[in-house]
Amino acid sequence: SQHYYITNNLRMFKQTLVLILLVGLISCAREGAKSRAKAAAKAKAKEAAVDKARERVEGVDIEAVKAKAKGGRFKELVGGKNLNKNKLMKMGIHLPTGQKAAPKACTTAPFGESPGMSKIRRNGKDKFYVCAWVNFQHHVGEDKATPEYTSDTVDMRFDLFKSCVDEVNRLNKQKDSTSTAGINFFCDMTEEEKRPYFNGLVMPEA
Repeated sequence: SQHYYITNNLRMFKQTLVLILLVGLISCAREGAKSRAKAAAKAKAKEAAVDKARERVEGVDIEAVKAKAKGGRFKELVGGKNLNKNKLMKMGIHLPTGQKAAPKACTTAPFGESPGMSKIRRNGKDKFYVCAWVNFQHHVGEDKATPEYTSDTVDMRFDLFKSCVDEVNRLNKQKDSTSTAGINFFCDMTEEEKRPYFNGLVMPEA
């Protein structure tokens, strides 16, 4: 009887152990299936994202991107053959510090109508004003009232000119304006230098 009891318990233990192992195997199989399903879904989503990105890249105008990186619309407006610093100096045109060339179109455009000038943002980078600066020097001629530029004075005159360009653009963007502002020989002058032309009169700001 005692032997039967022990044998029966061992049989039950084996059956329980087998059952536990089966449950464990089934659970592992289910988890494995879930993991594989998740991995497959993730791979499919990644593949879809890659395909979408590839479609977007294929639809991009590479030349337009390159143009934007090199100066965008402004570069397009003032593009063309460049005149280097030496050539400009021979023409009596001085570039500010850090600038080495300017498009030839800056000299051929009418006075005060340099390509892209109206597109310059207030207090923009120097390179955006250079074309207008070259145009000014090329055309101002005998109207120029300031001393000849030197390496010591050109940057100061350039800064005055930039402020003039910003003011011209500001005035021309006013919706209620009935006139058009433009570049003139006052643009590179200090307030002190302008005073004799107005007999001491202080011009009101617009």
